[in-house]
Amino acid sequence: MQRASIWVVICLLLSISTSSQQKKIKVIADQDSAGPQGTNFLSLLMLLRAPQINLLGITTVSGDQWMEPATVFALWGVEQAKRPDVPVIKGAEMPLLNTTREQELREVLYGSYVGWHGSFNPDAPDPKQTWAPPGGYPKLKPKPGRAADFIADTIRANPGEIVLYCAGPLTNIALAIRMDPEIVPLTKEIYIMGGSSSGGPELNWWWDPEAAAIVLRAPWKQIVISPFEAGAQVWSSAELMRKAVQAGGPLANHLKAMYLDYQPPAGTSLWSMMWDELMVASLIDPSVIKRSETMYLDVDIEHGPKYGHTLVWKKPDDVPQFFLAYSGPQGPDREKWLGHLAPPLQLHPASVQMDVDLKKFEDIFVKLMSQ
Repeated sequence: MQRASIWVVICLLLSISTSSQQKKIKVIADQDSAGPQGTNFLSLLMLLRAPQINLLGITTVSGDQWMEPATVFALWGVEQAKRPDVPVIKGAEMPLLNTTREQELREVLYGSYVGWHGSFNPDAPDPKQTWAPPGGYPKLKPKPGRAADFIADTIRANPGEIVLYCAGPLTNIALAIRMDPEIVPLTKEIYIMGGSSSGGPELNWWWDPEAAAIVLRAPWKQIVISPFEAGAQVWSSAELMRKAVQAGGPLANHLKAMYLDYQPPAGTSLWSMMWDELMVASLIDPSVIKRSETMYLDVDIEHGPKYGHTLVWKKPDDVPQFFLAYSGPQGPDREKWLGHLAPPLQLHPASVQMDVDLKKFEDIFVKLMSQ
């Protein structure tokens, strides 16, 4: 009888453990992981250390930095987080159509309208150049293969379970869709850091506009977008890093060395908007976003002055009112107007993050950094 009771307890514990594992969010992180400081790298550390996340792989892409150095820093991040089980797979080095030369020619015609060009910066290094993170190059190597293949194969192996976390240009995701369109309905959710809730340029979409358009026009089950304006509400700071260091944990020494003890070169700053970190926090705890709006977002892919700008369509609250002198004697026909106010046929509704709970975000950040 006693043995039977022990067996029941063991089975119960195993069941609880299995249930806990099943509740983890399966994530593929697609990231332009520049480093060693900054929003790209910190967000990867958050994903790697979060107990709520089952990170199945990191795919790298050019954007803030070229893909080759981004891969080096992704591997270094995996080592810093002590997660050698997480594979890193190289992705696209160049956009689908956009090029450095075309960007230069557009600026000759229209002027520069984005201060930060990422790996299209006029002083950007050669795409193949890499440099050692603090302490030397990582010992880990990238997994053989291509990011788009890894994304498609992993989604097919986990139908209805994968959350795509996309915090760089969307080139890898667009390539995966073009190779295997059936992965779209097999994906649980797609979280996209990029675009603008008010329209205009933002680097991740501006750098590869065609890729962003392909991804936004795909019929995902659920689209969550963390636009430029949401991330602009949260900033890194010495005070925030000090809290994370004082909380302890395996990353405390890393944060102290990279942020509190480090003196940045002239013309640079350690502190920035925390766009990618906010998206990680919202993936783990959606209540960190106090308000979202449903919008239909697209990207201008005409190769003119607004190439890469975000296009926004929101359903109006009601039919428009017009100045009487310019209307017919009966006023507007409400039913005809309601039938007219429809979103573009090629687009799908997205939940766009608008207002952030700053304290909740900082609490989540500190907790994950000290896990």
